[in-house]
Amino acid sequence: EGPEKITELYEVGLSSATGSIGLKAISDSPLLSNPLRKPRKKITVMIVGNHSAGKSSFINWYIGESIQKTGVAIETRGFTFVTSGKKRETLTGDATVRYFDYLADFSKFNGIIPNLFTEISTSKEKNFICTDLIDTPGLVDGDMQYPFDVQDAIIHMAEHVDLILVFFDPIGQATCKRTMQVVERLNNSPHLEKIHYFMSKADAVEKEHDRQRVLIQITQNLATRIRNSHAFNLPTFYLPREDGSDPGIPNAIEEVCKEIDKAINMTVQKNLRQLKDDCEKVDTRIDTVLAEDKVKKATNMKKAVQGSALFLLAALSLVGMILLLTARIMPTLCKVSAKICEASHAQFMVTLQPVVTEHFNLLGGVLLTLFIAMAVGAKLVWRMAPVFTKNDIKKLGEYKLYVKKIADQEKGLYEEYFKSLSHADAR
Repeated sequence: EGPEKITELYEVGLSSATGSIGLKAISDSPLLSNPLRKPRKKITVMIVGNHSAGKSSFINWYIGESIQKTGVAIETRGFTFVTSGKKRETLTGDATVRYFDYLADFSKFNGIIPNLFTEISTSKEKNFICTDLIDTPGLVDGDMQYPFDVQDAIIHMAEHVDLILVFFDPIGQATCKRTMQVVERLNNSPHLEKIHYFMSKADAVEKEHDRQRVLIQITQNLATRIRNSHAFNLPTFYLPREDGSDPGIPNAIEEVCKEIDKAINMTVQKNLRQLKDDCEKVDTRIDTVLAEDKVKKATNMKKAVQGSALFLLAALSLVGMILLLTARIMPTLCKVSAKICEASHAQFMVTLQPVVTEHFNLLGGVLLTLFIAMAVGAKLVWRMAPVFTKNDIKKLGEYKLYVKKIADQEKGLYEEYFKSLSHADAR
């Protein structure tokens, strides 16, 4: 239930009632514009190996359904995602990308979309309901042509999975160049801790000394390509035979299942850490946008003062041009109406008329230039940055309190997780 409850906090928050808002919606809101990716409810396991390593056969066994084609032919040339659902369904490329949101950028690999498939199964076997399995293209050497860059695609996919199982076939091309190159690139990536190695189809080699020879050969080929060779382990396993017979060969298939179970438990812990980190990020983001809003408002106030000053200067320039023009035509106005010139200020303008007439173009040009410059400057300065309204600030305060309540759920979720690991009365 842990992953479900964590996801609910991202989707609907503390209540499933109408109008309830989750952590993701808060973070994605226009007030914060801080997109979050909610943790997945399931873990993703990618299986890598050469074309006859038994990847598809293992998936069929794990889910208890023959959902993937198997055989010595190169059956898998694309990526097949096997996931649990309410009804049996097959999805092709575009639908697969929409079904798994983390594949959104997978289209950058030319030719890969037509080679993406999803098989939805209703199986309840083992821990399949908590697990998505990825069957990768069978790796072979020689002239085999893939419709996309298979190595780059596998390395890219490694970023989005929780566990990488590498299967080596004892009788096929376990040490094929392409497989080894992929292993080496995975080891040089940040995903080292996700990788686990197994020799599959151990029952295909009946004699113990032959199996040991193959194990030594695989180990020698891997020695120069893996970074944690001191802790290297290569368990051997095979699928239980349909007739129930026991070939008398040690079988570590339960170790494969345990690695998947361990990844499920680790994912719960990882999701709880992510919940805590995301709550802290959203809380910090709220503080940041509120601080930025204060700065914007202060800047807007400063701009308003500067804009007002420039606007005032533009207005004074315009008044100056009007007075200049009035002084120029005042004698003419006096001839039209003698009463106009009776006022003292009109007489003053008449006395200025000769000077104004002599320097009219210069003074007019200066005042016009000043007016245009001040008007344009005022318009440019008066561009206000958008700021929060009182309702926005109130909502951000509510978000902050709500995010704190979501963060407080972490302790209870950890307790539930611990109880799932041991009996409550033993704690």
